[in-house]
Amino acid sequence: MWVVFMKIVSYFFLLLFVLGVVLMLLTWRKAKFVKPKWILFGQIVAFLALVVFTKLSHNPLGNWIWMLIFLAGLAGGYFYGRTVKVKKSESGIMMNYTLPYVITWGALLFLTQFLTISTGRVPIIVLGLSILNTGLNLAMNGQVVWNYTKMKKGNQWEMPK
Repeated sequence: MWVVFMKIVSYFFLLLFVLGVVLMLLTWRKAKFVKPKWILFGQIVAFLALVVFTKLSHNPLGNWIWMLIFLAGLAGGYFYGRTVKVKKSESGIMMNYTLPYVITWGALLFLTQFLTISTGRVPIIVLGLSILNTGLNLAMNGQVVWNYTKMKKGNQWEMPK
Protein backbone atom coordinates (compact mmCIF):
# COMPACT_ATOMS: atom_id res chain seq x y z
CA MET A 1 0.00 0.00 0.00
CA TRP A 2 2.84 2.39 0.88
CA VAL A 3 4.47 1.76 -2.53
CA VAL A 4 1.25 2.62 -4.36
CA PHE A 5 0.85 5.80 -2.28
CA MET A 6 4.45 6.87 -3.06
CA LYS A 7 3.93 6.24 -6.79
CA ILE A 8 0.81 8.42 -6.74
CA VAL A 9 2.70 11.18 -4.91
CA SER A 10 5.59 10.84 -7.38
CA TYR A 11 3.28 11.08 -10.39
CA PHE A 12 1.63 14.15 -8.82
CA PHE A 13 5.00 15.90 -8.53
CA LEU A 14 5.90 14.79 -12.06
CA LEU A 15 2.66 16.43 -13.23
CA LEU A 16 3.68 19.63 -11.43
CA PHE A 17 7.04 19.47 -13.21
CA VAL A 18 5.29 19.06 -16.58
CA LEU A 19 3.10 22.09 -15.83
CA GLY A 20 6.25 24.05 -14.96
CA VAL A 21 7.83 23.07 -18.28
CA VAL A 22 4.64 24.08 -20.12
CA LEU A 23 4.84 27.48 -18.39
CA MET A 24 8.49 27.77 -19.45
CA LEU A 25 7.52 26.91 -23.02
CA LEU A 26 4.90 29.66 -22.98
CA THR A 27 7.33 32.25 -21.58
CA TRP A 28 10.74 31.21 -22.96
CA ARG A 29 11.07 34.46 -24.94
CA LYS A 30 10.60 36.62 -21.86
CA ALA A 31 13.90 37.94 -20.50
CA LYS A 32 14.77 36.98 -16.93
CA PHE A 33 17.28 38.52 -14.54
CA VAL A 34 20.56 36.65 -14.35
CA LYS A 35 21.11 35.65 -10.72
CA PRO A 36 24.56 34.00 -10.69
CA LYS A 37 24.51 32.95 -7.02
CA TRP A 38 21.22 31.09 -7.51
CA ILE A 39 22.38 29.59 -10.79
CA LEU A 40 25.59 28.33 -9.16
CA PHE A 41 23.70 27.03 -6.12
CA GLY A 42 21.28 25.12 -8.36
CA GLN A 43 24.08 23.61 -10.40
CA ILE A 44 26.04 22.53 -7.32
CA VAL A 45 22.92 20.87 -5.88
CA ALA A 46 22.20 19.16 -9.22
CA PHE A 47 25.77 17.84 -9.49
CA LEU A 48 25.77 16.58 -5.90
CA ALA A 49 22.39 14.89 -6.51
CA LEU A 50 23.88 13.19 -9.57
CA VAL A 51 26.85 11.96 -7.55
CA VAL A 52 24.53 10.56 -4.85
CA PHE A 53 22.24 9.05 -7.52
CA THR A 54 25.28 7.40 -9.13
CA LYS A 55 26.52 6.01 -5.81
CA LEU A 56 23.07 4.69 -4.81
CA SER A 57 22.71 2.94 -8.18
CA HIS A 58 26.24 1.49 -7.83
CA ASN A 59 27.17 3.12 -11.15
CA PRO A 60 26.24 0.29 -13.52
CA LEU A 61 27.79 2.25 -16.40
CA GLY A 62 31.31 2.20 -14.99
CA ASN A 63 33.51 5.23 -14.47
CA TRP A 64 34.75 5.62 -18.07
CA ILE A 65 31.32 5.54 -19.71
CA TRP A 66 29.99 7.84 -16.95
CA MET A 67 32.75 10.35 -17.74
CA LEU A 68 32.21 10.11 -21.51
CA ILE A 69 28.48 10.78 -21.16
CA PHE A 70 29.18 13.67 -18.77
CA LEU A 71 31.75 15.16 -21.17
CA ALA A 72 29.25 14.83 -24.04
CA GLY A 73 26.73 16.72 -21.88
CA LEU A 74 29.29 19.42 -21.09
CA ALA A 75 30.11 19.80 -24.80
CA GLY A 76 26.44 20.07 -25.73
CA GLY A 77 25.81 22.48 -22.87
CA TYR A 78 28.70 24.67 -23.98
CA PHE A 79 27.08 25.09 -27.40
CA TYR A 80 23.63 25.61 -25.87
CA GLY A 81 25.17 28.22 -23.58
CA ARG A 82 26.51 30.11 -26.57
CA THR A 83 22.95 30.47 -27.87
CA VAL A 84 21.52 31.93 -24.65
CA LYS A 85 21.15 35.67 -25.05
CA VAL A 86 22.67 37.59 -22.13
CA LYS A 87 22.12 41.34 -22.48
CA LYS A 88 22.58 44.46 -20.44
CA SER A 89 19.43 46.52 -20.06
CA GLU A 90 18.31 49.46 -17.97
CA SER A 91 16.87 46.99 -15.44
CA GLY A 92 20.04 44.93 -15.17
CA ILE A 93 21.63 41.96 -16.89
CA MET A 94 18.97 39.76 -18.47
CA MET A 95 18.94 36.41 -20.24
CA ASN A 96 16.71 34.34 -22.52
CA TYR A 97 16.87 30.56 -22.69
CA THR A 98 16.39 29.09 -26.15
CA LEU A 99 13.43 26.95 -27.15
CA PRO A 100 15.61 23.92 -28.09
CA TYR A 101 17.26 24.04 -24.65
CA VAL A 102 13.95 24.21 -22.77
CA ILE A 103 12.58 21.29 -24.81
CA THR A 104 15.74 19.17 -24.38
CA TRP A 105 16.01 19.88 -20.66
CA GLY A 106 12.30 19.22 -20.03
CA ALA A 107 12.22 16.04 -22.11
CA LEU A 108 15.36 14.54 -20.53
CA LEU A 109 14.26 15.32 -17.01
CA PHE A 110 10.73 14.04 -17.65
CA LEU A 111 12.07 10.78 -19.12
CA THR A 112 14.41 10.12 -16.20
CA GLN A 113 11.70 10.73 -13.63
CA PHE A 114 8.91 8.92 -15.50
CA LEU A 115 11.01 5.81 -16.17
CA THR A 116 12.19 5.62 -12.58
CA ILE A 117 8.68 6.04 -11.14
CA SER A 118 7.10 3.62 -13.63
CA THR A 119 9.65 0.82 -13.29
CA GLY A 120 10.38 1.28 -9.60
CA ARG A 121 14.09 1.00 -10.30
CA VAL A 122 16.88 2.93 -11.96
CA PRO A 123 17.39 1.61 -15.48
CA ILE A 124 20.82 2.23 -17.01
CA ILE A 125 19.25 4.60 -19.55
CA VAL A 126 17.92 6.77 -16.73
CA LEU A 127 21.37 7.12 -15.20
CA GLY A 128 22.83 7.93 -18.62
CA LEU A 129 20.15 10.55 -19.33
CA SER A 130 20.66 12.08 -15.87
CA ILE A 131 24.40 12.34 -16.45
CA LEU A 132 23.89 13.87 -19.90
CA ASN A 133 21.29 16.36 -18.64
CA THR A 134 23.45 17.43 -15.69
CA GLY A 135 26.41 18.02 -18.01
CA LEU A 136 24.22 20.04 -20.38
CA ASN A 137 22.93 22.19 -17.53
CA LEU A 138 26.31 22.74 -15.90
CA ALA A 139 28.00 23.93 -19.08
CA MET A 140 25.05 25.97 -20.33
CA ASN A 141 24.56 27.75 -17.01
CA GLY A 142 28.32 28.13 -16.61
CA GLN A 143 28.35 29.98 -19.93
CA VAL A 144 25.53 32.24 -18.71
CA VAL A 145 27.43 33.07 -15.50
CA TRP A 146 30.61 33.67 -17.52
CA ASN A 147 28.78 36.10 -19.84
CA TYR A 148 27.19 37.81 -16.82
CA THR A 149 30.61 38.26 -15.19
CA LYS A 150 32.06 39.74 -18.41
CA MET A 151 29.17 42.21 -18.67
CA LYS A 152 29.30 43.10 -14.98
CA LYS A 153 32.97 44.03 -15.36
CA GLY A 154 31.99 46.40 -18.15
CA ASN A 155 33.25 44.38 -21.08
CA GLN A 156 30.49 44.88 -23.61
CA TRP A 157 30.60 41.39 -24.94
CA GLU A 158 27.78 39.91 -26.95
CA MET A 159 27.13 36.40 -28.07
CA PRO A 160 28.13 35.66 -31.66
CA LYS A 161 25.14 35.55 -33.99
